Amino acid sequence: MRSIRHIPLLILLILITIGCSEREQVQVKKMNLVQGVYASGNVVPVGHYEVTSKVSGIVDEILVDVGQEVTTGTALVKLQNQPNESNLRIARNQLELARKNAASDSDILKQLRQQLENSRAVFLQDSIEVERYRQLQQDSIVTRQDFERTQLQFQTSLNNYRIAESKLREANDRLQIELDNARNNYQAQESMTGDYTILSAMDGKVYDIIPKEGELIAGNRPIMAIGATDRFETELQVDETDIVMVQEGQQVYYELDAIEDTVLSGVVTLIYPRINTIERTAKVIASIESREFPLYPGMALEANIVVNEKENVLVIPVTYISEENEVILKDGSLKRVETGIRDLNNVEIVSGLEEGQVVLKPEP
Repeated sequence: MRSIRHIPLLILLILITIGCSEREQVQVKKMNLVQGVYASGNVVPVGHYEVTSKVSGIVDEILVDVGQEVTTGTALVKLQNQPNESNLRIARNQLELARKNAASDSDILKQLRQQLENSRAVFLQDSIEVERYRQLQQDSIVTRQDFERTQLQFQTSLNNYRIAESKLREANDRLQIELDNARNNYQAQESMTGDYTILSAMDGKVYDIIPKEGELIAGNRPIMAIGATDRFETELQVDETDIVMVQEGQQVYYELDAIEDTVLSGVVTLIYPRINTIERTAKVIASIESREFPLYPGMALEANIVVNEKENVLVIPVTYISEENEVILKDGSLKRVETGIRDLNNVEIVSGLEEGQVVLKPEP
């Protein structure tokens, strides 16, 4: 009877054993592990930039061709900036008015000088009068009240004289500043009127020309794309959660849609210190070794940035470990482990498991 009472427990253990044996399982093994950060991006020429115009105008003549090599200072495009003719006339009129007002014989300065002379004459007359009254008051010919009234009148005329001097000086300074501003504005408008030629800012190649001759373009609109002739790099977008692991000098491996079954390499050269608030990514610049494969600006690519490497470490597949860093042992028990680096498939086991030990895959 005792053996009959133990039959249900025995059956339960057998069922657990059978259930565990039917699960997928792996052995803890040692291997080299590389941790990478995924990024996507494009191929760009080194030093590339978009040629723009600071003024609007009509494309009068395109002076280069797509694919042409240029040097710094090469004339790229000539614009006709007719809309600024009216601005130039206004600036010229303002300059002439400023010159007239700042001239020594201008009506403004003449009037202020006359006011200064008048106040000076009154001041000199009152200064003589106050001295005369001082003497008379000492001789008891006039009262002290009369002398004080003369003193007040003298002080008032002195203040008026000083105010007239200050007004003339301030007017001179202001009119000279207005003249300088009008002259600078006229020169700026003159430089932006008529034929306006844009020059190359670097040695390189013309990769694209956007407008056609005769087309009206707005200021700051892209006109051409220029970059290095045969040197390329990549612009990568890295998720903000991964960018903290990326450093300059780290190895990068690329897969390009245009070059199948080939992996190219490079290194991180620059990390932009800001996050794009819309895409939630950071921009990273990296070199690329093209070998015998031709590269073209705009080629799409996917990249893996190597942020950590370890040799001969214990690993298990990432699908065999829970978010709480727990694994299921062969007997069905849970074991907490300490993890290290990981790639897309495997995770390093720092402690908690030994090589050869069997772990079960969690049920979905």
